Amino acid sequence: MNHVAIDIGASGGTVFLGEVTESSFAVQEVHRFDNRPVERDGRYVWDVDALVDHIGDGLSAADDRADGLDTVGIDTWGLDFGLLADGELLRDPVSYRDPESTATREQVFEAVGKRRLFDATGITNWNTPNTLWQLHTIAEREPERLEETDGLLMMPQLLSARIGGVPAGEVTIASTTQMVDPEERTWATDLLEELSVPTDLLPPLSEPGQCLGAVDDDVVSGLSSTPEIVTTASHDTAAAVAGLPLVEDAAFLNTGSWFILGVERDAPVRTDNAFEHGVSNELGVDGSVRLLKNINGFFMLEECRKAWREAGEPLEYETLLSAAEEAPPRAALVDTDAETFGIDEPMPEQIRAYCRRTDQPVPTGQGSIVRCLLDSLAAKTALELDALAAVVDDPPSHIVLGGGGVRNELFCQLLADATNRPVSTGPVEATAVGNVLTQAVAAGTVPDIDTGRELVESAFETTTYEPGNAGEWADAKDRLAALTDDSLSEA
Repeated sequence: MNHVAIDIGASGGTVFLGEVTESSFAVQEVHRFDNRPVERDGRYVWDVDALVDHIGDGLSAADDRADGLDTVGIDTWGLDFGLLADGELLRDPVSYRDPESTATREQVFEAVGKRRLFDATGITNWNTPNTLWQLHTIAEREPERLEETDGLLMMPQLLSARIGGVPAGEVTIASTTQMVDPEERTWATDLLEELSVPTDLLPPLSEPGQCLGAVDDDVVSGLSSTPEIVTTASHDTAAAVAGLPLVEDAAFLNTGSWFILGVERDAPVRTDNAFEHGVSNELGVDGSVRLLKNINGFFMLEECRKAWREAGEPLEYETLLSAAEEAPPRAALVDTDAETFGIDEPMPEQIRAYCRRTDQPVPTGQGSIVRCLLDSLAAKTALELDALAAVVDDPPSHIVLGGGGVRNELFCQLLADATNRPVSTGPVEATAVGNVLTQAVAAGTVPDIDTGRELVESAFETTTYEPGNAGEWADAKDRLAALTDDSLSEA
């Protein structure tokens, strides 16, 4: 069968055609586009109309490559949502990176406390602008907007509805909101009512695999067939983990604008130890739970590339990584989760200012800045893996890597060295693979996710990076831990 995976991240989107049989699995990219928040009326928002146009272009490109399309599934980044009245958007969805989107976060903490939030939702992503904080800010500062609203849709379901699907909810994307009970896999209504956040806006939640209807010919015209819209694992990380060839003693690391590091388990973990180490519980396919840590990932590198592009400077990855390999290792480190880093100013200067403020050597050229970021991300991931290992009974012995970092050989080796664990690469486009795989399970072509993962493992080449130089990374991890503690104390 032919399945179309529409994978939209916070910096770009890609459309893939997946062809799946009982014994074969293949995906090919058919369309790619940029996606960044746009500034409108003083806020950073998502251009939904442009995204729908790109989805249409991607479906048309897939249709040109295939003998008919059977299903389509959309996954996106987490956290963000649209507010609707009578099926129409009240305004463009605000980006989680908008400085004002979580203005009342501290009020949430004061009202119920972090431990209450964790007990109710299993989420400790205090460095992530969760949906709960965004919705609470609207409830506190724009209550009239919520009075107009009769529905809330997370971004994947909002886009699915725009191309013909019925409004719906789906558990993997909902679990990023800090508004879901991970045990019951339903909205944590008691918590929301305690915070005076309306619950009548929230759609019923379903597991991946729900059919939402057919693509609307008036929205996407000219297709040779009319594919069904299916709720895939619609959070991009849930899709990526579904598409990785995981075994029991492996951690996963999905790399993109965010790094998501974790292990897959059968039930949530809401122990004192998990809370103290900042481990979150998000929901995955087949009733699974992903115990994870969120790390601000390649976002800063992409922001640097944006600044260099605007300055007319070289920015091809090969050039940047070659220069980074020649730069002094671990000379300067930054806490990528520090709240000081945003989208308002050129990122290279933000990094230099951070290094000056923390009395470190200041990186100047592109190579030293990229090396600073890659070293920092490797050390940060190693610290977070230590925290994760302290929470589970069977600490992971190696890492399976998915996403764009798979192509970055320098980063893969730095990661193996910093974590002192082998790093095996999964599919570069793990998210699209998992998106297609969950559609194939819903369609009955593949009986279950485990069988699908076996197909994936046989379909993609892997590389393993062995660790070395662990001793040289101990000091770097200590330095970064000190910087992280400092930044948290300032936040």
